[in-house]
Amino acid sequence: MLSASGYLQGLTLGMGLIIAIGPKDAYVIRQSLLGRHLLVMMGICVGADIVLIALGTLGLGTVVARHEWVMQAAAIGGALFLCWHGLAALRSALGEIAVPDLSSGVDVSLRQVINATCVMSFLNPLALLDSGLLIGVISGTKPEHERLGFAVGAISASVIWFGLLIGGARMIAPLFRMPVMWKVLDLTIAAIMFVMAVVTVRSVLGVAPVSG
Repeated sequence: MLSASGYLQGLTLGMGLIIAIGPKDAYVIRQSLLGRHLLVMMGICVGADIVLIALGTLGLGTVVARHEWVMQAAAIGGALFLCWHGLAALRSALGEIAVPDLSSGVDVSLRQVINATCVMSFLNPLALLDSGLLIGVISGTKPEHERLGFAVGAISASVIWFGLLIGGARMIAPLFRMPVMWKVLDLTIAAIMFVMAVVTVRSVLGVAPVSG
């Protein structure tokens, strides 16, 4: 039987970690606006979180946390990953925008969606830090009878978030028939990527904040 307390704690932590626009979320938003292969994409996103959360709660997170250099390497890798996506979004925003036909979707193959979503899910150092490491470390501090509920709660947060993300993107899709909205989206994503890169390095490497 699942612990209600553990479930609520896992759900709360999961929502706090997952509700942030990272590279995977940005890709999900763009693909959702185009309306192709959404169930497959959501299945991979949630499935990846299940795998990482399971590994973390089974002890991987606690083991990795004992090696500071691994966490620092993951933080630097995550920051570079974010900067790369930020630059890609910035380049897209500054270039010419070809507005796709959202009513029929664009010709994006199932294989392309699967490959891109897997890369965003499993080769993203930030996802490894959040789902695999941080949730795993905190799970290790819980009583044994609460850990399963804690993991299920964190997984529920992933299902809720990606469901809302995909559904919400489709609701506002009509706005993106205007080229300027794609530029706004790309500029917003670029800004979030760069800010998150700085925050990631500062938080994990323990850089003291600059006082005003």
